[in-house]
Amino acid sequence: MPSQDPQNPEQPAEPKPPSKLKQLWTKLGLDPMTLKLMLKGSIPPTIAIAMYQSPAVAAQYSTIGFLVAITSILGFAIMPRGKFLQTMSLNILATGLAAAVNLLALYCITQARLHTTPAGQPLSGYSSSASVVCAVWLCVQIFLVNALRAARPQFQFPAIIYSIFASVTCTTAVQFPNMAAAISFMQKLLEAFLTGFALATGTNLFIFPTSARSVVFKEMTGYLMCLSGMLKAQTAYMQSMETIDPIALRHQREEEQRESEQDGTKKKARKPAVPLSSPLATPASLKLKEVLGKTVELHTKLHGDVTPAKREFAIGKLESHDLTELWKMLRMVFIPVTGLSASMDLIQRLAADLHWADKGSTEQDEQIRHEAVENLHFLMKELHTPFAHMTASIDAAIMHVLITLELVPAPKKTADEESKGDQPVPGSSTFAETYQKQVNDFYHSKSITLSDWCREHDIDLPHDFFDSTFIKPEHLLIRDEHKRERYQRQLFFTLYLEYLSWRAGSAVLDLVLWADKRKLEGALKRNKLIFPGSKTLYKWFRAVFGREDLSNDGSYLAEMDSGGAEATYLGEDFMRRKDPEHLPPRNAFERMGESVRKLPRFFRSDESAFGFRVVCATMTIAITCYLEASQAWFLRQRLLWAMIMVAISMSRTAGQSTFNFSLRIFGTLVAMLGSYIIWYIVDGHAAGAIVFLWLWMCCAYYVILKFPKLIIVAILSLVTAVLIIGYELQVQVLGVKVSESNGQPAYPTYELAPYRLACVAGGLLVAFIWTIFPFPISESTELRKDIGASLYLLSNFYSIVHETVRTRITGTDGDVKVKGTHAYHLEKARDAVFSKSMLLLNNLKTNSQFSKFQLRIGGRFPAAEYEGLIESCQRVLQYTALMSHASLTFSTHNKADATEESQWARDFRQLVSQTSTTSHKVTSLLALLSTSMSYGQPLPPYLEMPQPFQFVKKVDSIDPDLLSIRHIAEPEYSAFAVIQVCSQAVHADLEKLKK
Repeated sequence: MPSQDPQNPEQPAEPKPPSKLKQLWTKLGLDPMTLKLMLKGSIPPTIAIAMYQSPAVAAQYSTIGFLVAITSILGFAIMPRGKFLQTMSLNILATGLAAAVNLLALYCITQARLHTTPAGQPLSGYSSSASVVCAVWLCVQIFLVNALRAARPQFQFPAIIYSIFASVTCTTAVQFPNMAAAISFMQKLLEAFLTGFALATGTNLFIFPTSARSVVFKEMTGYLMCLSGMLKAQTAYMQSMETIDPIALRHQREEEQRESEQDGTKKKARKPAVPLSSPLATPASLKLKEVLGKTVELHTKLHGDVTPAKREFAIGKLESHDLTELWKMLRMVFIPVTGLSASMDLIQRLAADLHWADKGSTEQDEQIRHEAVENLHFLMKELHTPFAHMTASIDAAIMHVLITLELVPAPKKTADEESKGDQPVPGSSTFAETYQKQVNDFYHSKSITLSDWCREHDIDLPHDFFDSTFIKPEHLLIRDEHKRERYQRQLFFTLYLEYLSWRAGSAVLDLVLWADKRKLEGALKRNKLIFPGSKTLYKWFRAVFGREDLSNDGSYLAEMDSGGAEATYLGEDFMRRKDPEHLPPRNAFERMGESVRKLPRFFRSDESAFGFRVVCATMTIAITCYLEASQAWFLRQRLLWAMIMVAISMSRTAGQSTFNFSLRIFGTLVAMLGSYIIWYIVDGHAAGAIVFLWLWMCCAYYVILKFPKLIIVAILSLVTAVLIIGYELQVQVLGVKVSESNGQPAYPTYELAPYRLACVAGGLLVAFIWTIFPFPISESTELRKDIGASLYLLSNFYSIVHETVRTRITGTDGDVKVKGTHAYHLEKARDAVFSKSMLLLNNLKTNSQFSKFQLRIGGRFPAAEYEGLIESCQRVLQYTALMSHASLTFSTHNKADATEESQWARDFRQLVSQTSTTSHKVTSLLALLSTSMSYGQPLPPYLEMPQPFQFVKKVDSIDPDLLSIRHIAEPEYSAFAVIQVCSQAVHADLEKLKK
């Protein structure tokens, strides 16, 4: 530790390292919000268990009081208010519908018993007719509700609750002698469900209330921090490229691999995100890719969370239209910042193609390789200083936005900041003016960098070394042609980096100006009551029953049993297929026939098949309730909970079922052991057991919040512990005689817990069997279909971007802010398809992880190839979005004064509008690839790939002076370079996708 300077006694000493306890607390992530949500989630079931200790409450709910605690857990009070109210409304609707339908079922059951029981015989015995009617009603309800569950992801929780209600009713109903007993039971069951929902609703609204807006603002804060972190990681990556030696790096890795093999530990460290075979994979590149992954994941989550936040009735400062505008501007920052990270892919791809990690076979090849590496070193060194300054400026601007919008508290001014005087700090009123000057200075520094680049390559700009074009005349030597082509690539890559950095700074500047504008307008002065508009409410109502692309993270959905294509609504065109056997209907009779044909279409759908599987699994257990020899055994041994586990546990694909089966068994085992501790550590005293049960539930909610992939374990631990402890407390209040009145013996805890484990494990095993029998829906099949859906979206997106670029260049796009213009519709379609693609690719990565748990029969699944396809799809989406973003420079409506446009820009527009491109071939190829992946069919023979850079050659053949190097200072020239770099990268990934 260095000593303090004796000349400066006020110099602070190095900070004291935190204590072990504080380090552990920080590592666990127990921040105030997490602690609040842990407490909030555990309150409803704790209240339900505690209030049952009152004799009045116990007399009201009798032997089904534990269902109050179960439904309060399934209410998920920790959700944001908007999503909670939507989900709770559906839960109540599902419960009310279940009560009405099952009341009709009870009437049919009691009537069947009444009409088939011989005269003089008691109505309380076994009745085969009543059992058959019970089974029929159960099958129909389970089938329909699970088919709906598979078709509409937002009905997951209501479907589970309906299934529990129907299972409880249709298995208990075999004991009812008449309708009076049935109505009494139905009333208690309905009251138990609604009481649990009431506890969850009260907790959500009044205890640590959390709005969807507050969640979104917190996510936006983290999102902006991630964008700033990406720029810092990009600067660090560029700095690591200044002195990199690919050959030495390869030798170092080979040496490390030999040492690890000698030690017998081939996997000492975690597998890096970038393959070690990449010649330029450095710790800085791994860090950049890690931050990129977090940013993309948060971007996808924000897309799904902004919409519910706009629909909320809330008290706040920013209104719904402000959230829309803010999210739109954040997306404008996201594209250039992630585009900068794509430079890592471009450099690594070039290094791999030119074998930078291998010495050249000839002296000339080695000289070319060495020159290419040295050029990279020079370029990174030249860009390091301006990039570092721009990154620091953008970081300060982001902090200014966060402070101005009151997303983070303003820091206290230090003595150093107060002494700066002329340097405004983030949050001050003059910061925007200073930051705008910094952005302009960075833009003008481009000429200095390009001059240094030309000087490094011995290009005398006054003598016009590249006087006419980058595309070389035929009479030049091939060697010079290759050299100039390399110079062209380097110059375009330089322009690519500088342009995107400038665009990122400009996008943040727009964000800064908007934040300052809203502050000056008084929007941030005081809180106000915010009402969503009628149009927003109408869209909300439609979304409840329709298809919508929202992230499932906020709903804490445990099952994740929808594939990516099913969770993402791809549009009517993707779902609709032309019928080769039927023409469109022409009259009322044919239209009625089309309606009739929808019925068999439903029964052969994937959703219907899933519903049928759940019915088979449910009846595998429930059949014992409807047979005379086993009915009493079913009721006595509580096999109802095995049925409920089937309703909750069934998933569409085998890989998820294998993974979930293991997790659920483990979660139930942990809960059983935890129940022993909870009950016997206080020797069965009610007050102590409730306290320790509350502590157990807090720990379970910690798992839900911090480890979403283990949410199934946490839910099973919650439910199982409440079942065991809640039942034992119920026996204490009601007494053994009343508790056994439903035919279930009252076991002590050390016997009841293993019974619960056996029931749950049996139900999970049945669900697992019927997921893979008679044939499994493999994760690999779903993955293949989802990639086909992703390629379909990419073809749409590329087509939209092509039209966007064309209209902007020709000046026929119109003003994007005017509703009804070409630009308005294109932007709306582009944003929608881009968001769907991001969401689907995120689901693809999740499903790819589940494929590791799938049971394999036969050859191995080509996991590496599929991961390569997913990465290629993501890169095509990224580069295509960059092309659209760069084309903004060509839009005359994006300029403050269109009359300032140069003559070169006008000539460029006119010439490009007369030149055809190969973009339509790219769209056609992506569509063919989508069909090939979706249906497992080969591509057409002799498929011609679109050729990259043909556009440059066509423009050059018409006007050689148009692409002269003396025009590189034009903004449109840099935008053109970005489009060409991205176009070439897209073509390279298309080649990989085709293979």
